[in-house]
Amino acid sequence: MPRYAAIDIGSNSVRMEAAEVTPGAPIEVLASDREVTRLGESVYRSGRISREAADLTCTVLARMAARYKSLDIAAVRAVATSSVRDARNQAEFLRMASDAAGTPVEVISGREEARLIQLGVATRWPQPNGKVLIVDIGGGSAELIASQNGHMLDAVSKPLGAVRLHEMFLSSDPPSAVELQQMDAFIAEKLSGVARRLG
Repeated sequence: MPRYAAIDIGSNSVRMEAAEVTPGAPIEVLASDREVTRLGESVYRSGRISREAADLTCTVLARMAARYKSLDIAAVRAVATSSVRDARNQAEFLRMASDAAGTPVEVISGREEARLIQLGVATRWPQPNGKVLIVDIGGGSAELIASQNGHMLDAVSKPLGAVRLHEMFLSSDPPSAVELQQMDAFIAEKLSGVARRLG
């Protein structure tokens, strides 16, 4: 049976999973790896991926690539999300990451990110009869997805990831009341109208 690998380069961590796919049978996971790289930290401070974050991420990608290449993989899909979407040095990072992963890394839209999240949730937690709201809070963005009978109806991606919000609002530890109020106001503004849109 064919084997595939997937890499998710997120704003907080990089994930890899390799699996064997048999039609009509559960997916058999062959390898799984995750490492926190905080790629988005520098992006949400300066607008650019720092050299340190890029180097760490590429080291992690090379390790993951060595693992899935040993498994006779038929195809790989490597995607980058919110922080790479926002980075001014996106092209340079994509060249480095693609070299390290041994496969082209593509930047996906928030909509495509939501579609993939919905497919993943439907695979692990099928809800064939009913309407479901899926909320995925990543490092750089949050995807809110309305799904019915296992199919995505609509989705929105908002700049409400944990790393992004921390870098934007929380400079003290513990956060001050003012910082928390400012963050709450920002979240409320970004979510305004979402409930109406998703029903």
